[in-house]
Amino acid sequence: MESERSVNDYYDQCHVDYRVVWKLDETLSMHYGIYDDMHRDHYSAVINTNRVLSNIGGLNSSDKVLDVGCGIGGSAIWIAENVGAEVIGINKNEGQIQIANEIIRKRNLGSRVKVINMDFMKTKFQTESFDVVYGIESVCHAEDKKRFLSEAKRIMRNGGRLIVADGFLTNNEVSMREKEEMDKWLRGWAVPNLSRIEDFLRYLRELKYKNIRFIDVTDKVMPSSRRMYFASFAGYPVSRLLEIFGARTKVQTGNVISAYYQHKTLKKGLWKYGIVYAEK
Repeated sequence: MESERSVNDYYDQCHVDYRVVWKLDETLSMHYGIYDDMHRDHYSAVINTNRVLSNIGGLNSSDKVLDVGCGIGGSAIWIAENVGAEVIGINKNEGQIQIANEIIRKRNLGSRVKVINMDFMKTKFQTESFDVVYGIESVCHAEDKKRFLSEAKRIMRNGGRLIVADGFLTNNEVSMREKEEMDKWLRGWAVPNLSRIEDFLRYLRELKYKNIRFIDVTDKVMPSSRRMYFASFAGYPVSRLLEIFGARTKVQTGNVISAYYQHKTLKKGLWKYGIVYAEK
């Protein structure tokens, strides 16, 4: 419960930062953007992440998709509008759920998308309910990654697909200073831990997933990482000053600190941004 509260507090307090820096009202998403030759600006790259994951997962209009940790529903809405699939988004943040359902109502998508309050570590769905389980930068908030993967497999139909885009630790040995830098990044974003790439893939094998793939897209998300990094230079002194006067919180300042360290550690190769695909 403590972890859940810290994640909710983080997103409640930092919603304004995502609106300003990440243009949340336009993108409806808080994830890294995947840049390429055709998607070179922030908005199109963030939206392109949905497109890339959809293509990797082979999503189609007959699929029933579960979006775990769905935020304000941006990816779920994109899938419904662009693929035509039925999507359920689950989240534990009531503020985000309300925003998501208001957007869904305004876009007349209620027959294809719904966002509800549920823990993706222990869902209430029946066994074999979904064709696709889809998570963008949400599985990082799970303390026990293997437990999530086990629950995802339970609710997937035979032949179902798992798609996870997130940060993963590399196998590099880290110095004490590098560990401190990683801790500053993860703590500020309410992330309890990142899984090592090899551990995450091993969990999938142990759970008998098939056709497992890891796709390294670190280079393609680097512009997103830099965007946050440069924003932190101006953001930190302003946030710290406002915190002193009670106009911002320690959690909000921690978010700015994380924006700095996520890039510094990514450049050092301490972690990678990857897409995991697997089948039941």
